[in-house]
Amino acid sequence: MLQLEKKHYIGEGEIRFCYEHPENLNLCIKIPRPETTREYTNKELLYFKKLSRRNTSKYQYPFYSDFHGEVDTNLGLGQVFDLVRDETTGDISKTLEYYLLKSNEIADERLKSALDDLRQHMIKYKVFTRDLRARNICCKLNKDDSVELIIIDGIGHRDFFPFADRFHYFSKKKVDRTFTKWHFDSLEDQRKFLKKIG
Repeated sequence: MLQLEKKHYIGEGEIRFCYEHPENLNLCIKIPRPETTREYTNKELLYFKKLSRRNTSKYQYPFYSDFHGEVDTNLGLGQVFDLVRDETTGDISKTLEYYLLKSNEIADERLKSALDDLRQHMIKYKVFTRDLRARNICCKLNKDDSVELIIIDGIGHRDFFPFADRFHYFSKKKVDRTFTKWHFDSLEDQRKFLKKIG
């Protein structure tokens, strides 16, 4: 059983608490909140099982945090995922929300280009999200001065007839709708949305 301590705590969302893996700096462990049902977790893990059958070596970069199984901890059963770190410093990458509201370290042109890349990857490889919030996207800073946007939570969808999983036309429609729903059609719209929700 892995022991998670206060020093391992990274942050939390509406569904789970996130901790650094005590034995692997490139992984994190997500512990569901008490009110989070096992059914919710199982649906997410089923989607990752489907993604695991794909050849991810074709990806230009790993644009979502992948799932690596479950583990017993002193805080309960946790799910293990990739932990995104900046190549430049080795620090845990900050979220897109941070760079949009609290830092001007990355120019908007670079963020917009990275966001366009993320959208195209999601369409091309038919990977979808339920919750495309700026806090669920990390900005990985690379040594070559590039920025990669990596989805760290909310992967999956609830479509009863998943045409988007099979056909490019529907996958593009679905991703475009998701970007519009979560105010990602422009960085200005996203900033306004983030300030509105506080």
